[in-house]
Amino acid sequence: MPSSRAPIHALILEDTWTTGARVQSLAYALKAAGAATVATIVLGRHVDPNYAPAKRLLDAIADPVFDTNRCAADSG
Repeated sequence: MPSSRAPIHALILEDTWTTGARVQSLAYALKAAGAATVATIVLGRHVDPNYAPAKRLLDAIADPVFDTNRCAADSG
């Protein structure tokens, strides 16, 4: 017999991403409990500068692609 209940879609808001273990565990638990989809939004991330794969990320953010001191509506 088909269920008449609407699917459950979960959103996880994570304040800090370090290893991702907690978010992955929570997402797994939500899926196991019946959630149809689980999405995560991370508000912050810790990066270990001594971890070789992180170098590419650190290099990318060292030279920003926009100027935070300039208004986006300014045509100049």
